[in-house]
Amino acid sequence: MLSILTLWVIAATPSALADGMVVQQVFYPKVTIPNQQALIHFSDGTERLVIETSFLGEGTNFAWVVPLPSAPEVKPVSESFFSLLQQGFQPQLVHRVHSYYAGVLFLCGLVFLGWRSLRDEVSWVTDMPLCLLLSVGAGFMGEHIAVGLLAGGLTVAIRLFSRTPATLALLLLIGTALDATLTFAPFPVGRALIVTMGSGPELAAVEAIPGVTIVSVQRAGVFDSTTIRGTDPSAILAWLETNGYQTPTSAEPAIRYYVEHGWVFVASRVQCDLADAKQTALHPLLFTFSTRNPVYPTRLTAVDNGACAMDLYVFGNTRATARYFHTVRCDRVANKSASDSQSSRLGLGMPGSEVLALVGDSTVGTKLSAQLSPKQMASDVEIRSAVFWRTGATVFSHSGALTIALNVALPLAALGWLLLGASRGGWNVTEKWISRWRWRLLAGAAGVGLAVFLLLPKVEIVSSSDGSSKDVRAPSFPESGRAARSEPARLQSAALKM
Repeated sequence: MLSILTLWVIAATPSALADGMVVQQVFYPKVTIPNQQALIHFSDGTERLVIETSFLGEGTNFAWVVPLPSAPEVKPVSESFFSLLQQGFQPQLVHRVHSYYAGVLFLCGLVFLGWRSLRDEVSWVTDMPLCLLLSVGAGFMGEHIAVGLLAGGLTVAIRLFSRTPATLALLLLIGTALDATLTFAPFPVGRALIVTMGSGPELAAVEAIPGVTIVSVQRAGVFDSTTIRGTDPSAILAWLETNGYQTPTSAEPAIRYYVEHGWVFVASRVQCDLADAKQTALHPLLFTFSTRNPVYPTRLTAVDNGACAMDLYVFGNTRATARYFHTVRCDRVANKSASDSQSSRLGLGMPGSEVLALVGDSTVGTKLSAQLSPKQMASDVEIRSAVFWRTGATVFSHSGALTIALNVALPLAALGWLLLGASRGGWNVTEKWISRWRWRLLAGAAGVGLAVFLLLPKVEIVSSSDGSSKDVRAPSFPESGRAARSEPARLQSAALKM
């Protein structure tokens, strides 16, 4: 019993008691930025695909190529689009969990001292360490030294003056009231843009290549996007090379596949009139095109590339699945009129009118994540529908999960220990039988607590002391895409190669 209460004091210690300024901390799940992230919305044979691209390196003439099943309409999307989307998919974080087990153990300690006082078989001096232990634990629970002194006086009184059941009952009643106050009373500390397409300079000229048809030329924000179609993979490669999209010959098998299946290629690069700008704000692009089934192209990504981390935000009326991807979160899209606090309870809250406009009348949002090898990316990601169930709405920090596990395991162990001890003198039990079952109970309680801790979904967290969540996005993505460069600017790496 003493060992359990010792663990209680250690585990229930939130922080050292000291004077000074108290700064409220806000905790939230740590955001990991993937190499590629995209929004996919599919309805009535039309797919909306938003892809974020970011570049790392000196120079301004950046370019990238996206293969699609049909000729798309290309539009710009605001730079904050995916930040808002990530915010909408953030699960409810359980971090600061109240230590209810501490109150149960404190009451068990008082009962144990009262039982020892009634028996009066040992000197009261022997139980003074336990009285001190309980008073220190209560002081940390109440976060004030006066609470510890009050609890200390109560424990000593129970041990010294509980000579009759009536006296013990009275003192335990007082102890229960103190314990309930410490456990349940609230304490002040620790509880609880779309970029518009305007008229501007003329679009950059593109050179024609025999065998390649230019379907459309569009201006989308800072990008000039040219959609091409061809019947010969070598002609596509020649067009890309001639127009500044340097693509290795190893990409020929992937391009051949797309050509044979009638796909088009959307080649986008920063406008020439912005090439001399010192800083170019690169934003995601929205592709709207017709297709029989929702798809995310990855065959070009696999060319001369290593593993790639991907996050796909899929919206529709059913849960989305994809090969090699695991579901991070799947939930109902919250009512558009719901407040932020209501959205966290009702489902996915989609902040920003831009995101809401793109997801349309979707009722379900799914976030899929994967770390794909080049072999796995050799086939495009096909999005499939599955039966809806809510998952990933709540996550726990490691300390929150540990506290919940202790709230289950420690009271179970302490109450069982006392109940087995109370069986003395009845049911013809022996001390050996009690000892044997006590240790079995401790092992069982530890197993239950371990199971609870392992089964709870846990995430790494970060904190902010300014009372607001910070945008923890990296300034740029690691290399993950098919980079194309236009001389003389040298592109070191690109965030997306499709």
